[in-house]
Amino acid sequence: MSGRANYRLGSLFGAATACLLATQEPFSFLAAKRLSTMQFVCVTQIALLISIPFLMTRSRSRRDLAALFGDPSNYWKFGSILAIGIAGLLLYNIGLSQTHPVIVSVILNLSPFWAALVALLVARVPIPVSPVVFFTCLAGAFFGAMAVTISQMDEATRGSMGDVSGNLLKGGWLYILPVPFFYALGATLIGKWFDGFDESATIAANFLVANVVLIPTTLFILYQRSELAPDHWRAIALMIIGTILAGSFARVFYQVAITITAGDNGFVSMFFNLVPALIALLSYVMSLWLAALHVVLDPTFFFGLACIVVALFIFSLRSWREPAANSTEPGSAG
Repeated sequence: MSGRANYRLGSLFGAATACLLATQEPFSFLAAKRLSTMQFVCVTQIALLISIPFLMTRSRSRRDLAALFGDPSNYWKFGSILAIGIAGLLLYNIGLSQTHPVIVSVILNLSPFWAALVALLVARVPIPVSPVVFFTCLAGAFFGAMAVTISQMDEATRGSMGDVSGNLLKGGWLYILPVPFFYALGATLIGKWFDGFDESATIAANFLVANVVLIPTTLFILYQRSELAPDHWRAIALMIIGTILAGSFARVFYQVAITITAGDNGFVSMFFNLVPALIALLSYVMSLWLAALHVVLDPTFFFGLACIVVALFIFSLRSWREPAANSTEPGSAG
């Protein structure tokens, strides 16, 4: 990654990414429960295909898209990112079909651990603050996310810590656990391999590769299984909207944030700690006409939300100050 990190601007794009990501689980929940795995993958790819024209509105994006496909050395990179994306998508579908969206978001809340490790190993980007600050803030945010999750449990299942632990260990959360790793790895590799290209173009290029491979494949399998005509059109429509917002626009904001922070995936993904609370709020609104998304807004929920916000504020403030302090040390440029 080239250029000087701008953590202030990166914070804005990181927060915007979190807001867009929060639409994924509530909008895809019904589809994950009612569609088969192949139907889910096919609809996801169709939604991403629909989003490509929105990514290509700028002339630079279109030029860079042509340049990316004009270089044969990029093809193996596209294939590698496709394999990572397929693994994450399949695990996400299985996990979401068995677990409430808010619980899923808590597992995805582990992404800062994975992202910081991926950024360090792949892009050689150190944590922007001391390990004590990073892991203290991360622990506080994760504790808040867990409180948000506990607030969504029935009274009968959260009578004791043993009951809470047992309830959390049920369902499909184990399938979700590796998903943040695949998401962070794909984003870091895109930023590393396609540095200098327009972010929208690189995202669109990877979408097109996935579309060319997965849409014909899944359609053929669905035809063989006589599953080409699903009945759950409301679930499909919601999923397409959520996928465009969270799978397309959020990815662009995510890549921009990584570029602005000079590849600091660990810092950017810290803002994903907001996602569980945002998902709960969005699910609460949507539960007015989708009963399966029922959400409880009680003191435990708001306590968890406060923990997340405070941890993010402290981490962001220290991240802004420490790079600034380093840049003004004797002998530094500027």
